[in-house]
Amino acid sequence: MNKLKIALVKQEVYQDLYVCSHEEHDPARILFSSQGRVGPIGLMAELGADFYIVKEEPERETQIYRKVIPHIAPYLHLLKTQTLDKIPGQEFKQPGSSHANGEFAVSCYDIDWGKYDIVISINVSLPTHLVLSYPNTLFGYMIGEANMATRKARFGYDITLNQMARGIVAAHCGVVDFPYTFVAGNTLERIMKGALNRPSQKKGIFMEINSTKERPVTQVPAHFKPLQDKGFQIILHRQRIAENLTCIYDSKYFVKMGGRSIRGNSVAEAISLGSLAIMNRNEVIHKELIIDECNVKSMDEAVSLIDKIERNPELYRKLLDKQRAVVDRYFFEAPLQSLSNCLTEKRNNRKTCKYGWFDRLSDRLCFFKIK
Repeated sequence: MNKLKIALVKQEVYQDLYVCSHEEHDPARILFSSQGRVGPIGLMAELGADFYIVKEEPERETQIYRKVIPHIAPYLHLLKTQTLDKIPGQEFKQPGSSHANGEFAVSCYDIDWGKYDIVISINVSLPTHLVLSYPNTLFGYMIGEANMATRKARFGYDITLNQMARGIVAAHCGVVDFPYTFVAGNTLERIMKGALNRPSQKKGIFMEINSTKERPVTQVPAHFKPLQDKGFQIILHRQRIAENLTCIYDSKYFVKMGGRSIRGNSVAEAISLGSLAIMNRNEVIHKELIIDECNVKSMDEAVSLIDKIERNPELYRKLLDKQRAVVDRYFFEAPLQSLSNCLTEKRNNRKTCKYGWFDRLSDRLCFFKIK
């Protein structure tokens, strides 16, 4: 696969991901500037992608973010001048950057999108008419919240990224499996090792945040006490991303038990950081991440498995390597191949660039009911 020139784009009103200049190319500094989640940092760390924050545009399609998380939509304009923790209801957040999105926002019309092979937009950052003016560039959007506007590609874009990671490789433009956390099996470990200038401490057990309802997490829940009784330190979630990633990087195990079911991005991140993930596969949408050997149904089973692994260091390395191979395949190689295939199809078949009256009508109706 030839090296692809890629751009990742978000609007100045988006409440997640990185807050930095498009001139920043250090993956660690980009990652640590995030308002919350890790996101598709592999685009920058593995593929050398450029990252842009663009100004909010008035077109209807670029306003779809108001439908995505309506309970805070009235306040998202504040992100142009303030940090996430200043938004009502988000005061407990600790964004990685002290800067507001708007400080780094540029006009989408000032960028030559034609110099990129692929442009990935979080929500719909670029107006339809602008997207259609670059027939050789593959444009995709990923709605910030999963399962929205993913049944077909809309708004003149070629692909919609559905946040799934099933190992399905797309052969055609349209719906594409592409996880919100796009990383290879050791992407995050390499970033952290370089940023901290030291190897992992490999100590303790990091408790996945959704094992408890408490926000922010301040205490170990009772159902994790059996692990404490065995002498393991239980490491709790931190609000600031650099601190949290450091904790996971230094942990030996990453355990999710109880609480709500999760998509699995945090699991992929833990594995990429070099922590062995142990949990009930039925509590994770991305079930493939939980290999058979690490699939436990109760805390007793988790304790028993960790006891077994502690007595056999070679088993630990074997299981971690196996998990990393899964992340490589599902969270990096398959989605990357899908992008490449869709780009080839677009450039070989100009019919994919057409956007007629029916498409415009269908996309307008999408504002009334997003699926």
